[in-house]
Amino acid sequence: MNSSGSLNNCRHVSAVNPAISYIITSVQRSGTHLLCSILRSTGIAASPEEHFLCKPGETWEKRWGAPSRLAYVQNVLRQKTTANGVFGTVVMWSYFERMLQMLQEIPAYKNLNGAQLLAAVFRNPKYIWMRRRNHVEQAVSWAMACQTGIWSQKAEKKTHPRAIPKFDFKVIDEWCNRIAAHDDGWANYFRENQIEPLILFYEDVVTSHRIAAERILEFLELPLPPDLEIPPPAVEKQANQISHEWAACYLKLKKAKTDRLARILRRMRA
Repeated sequence: MNSSGSLNNCRHVSAVNPAISYIITSVQRSGTHLLCSILRSTGIAASPEEHFLCKPGETWEKRWGAPSRLAYVQNVLRQKTTANGVFGTVVMWSYFERMLQMLQEIPAYKNLNGAQLLAAVFRNPKYIWMRRRNHVEQAVSWAMACQTGIWSQKAEKKTHPRAIPKFDFKVIDEWCNRIAAHDDGWANYFRENQIEPLILFYEDVVTSHRIAAERILEFLELPLPPDLEIPPPAVEKQANQISHEWAACYLKLKKAKTDRLARILRRMRA
């Protein structure tokens, strides 16, 4: 069966074909919770979240009690496509490959790969790449979330941490390296598939929620409501004095290690 035939069959299989769909691609701790809150508040850009999060050894149908994997995908599209025909979802690089594998295991999609597969499932989605310029602050946020168990904090409901976070240079350094690798993964995916995503940076979104919303609505070719108001987000910014101190401490130690390595190399070359 050729690719074109496979694509047509997949479109027929989908229970719901959203008129407009988009995928927010990202790496953890880039501000996707904030961005999704902003998009929901517009009332016309769907309700994006990580519908296809999958952990090793886990399947969507077992986790959510769906009769089959295809049924789960169809249910997500049916329930999360809004009245104006818009569907949005969020995908992290850490499980992107696993997500593609699980979709390919659905017989209707078995002959499709990568971007073509997602084009069939989500009806030619547009891509929004949510990034963060400061990888150190991102790594600190990731390290703290892993320890506290708090990945997002709602303004009206405080969550108590499961543990008091402790600074660990090696852990933060590992997250910095992982963030860079995952960012490269998305960059390669877009380049290899000739995709031009809308690129947003957390630092800019925090500065102006409205501008972020306007850019996305324009990108999705959704008419801007004349009375659009972006209320305060439902999620709170989690950066605090401790996280700032951790970032400063990491940078200081990183510089010391880099300088020490440079001195060793100079002595070896002398």
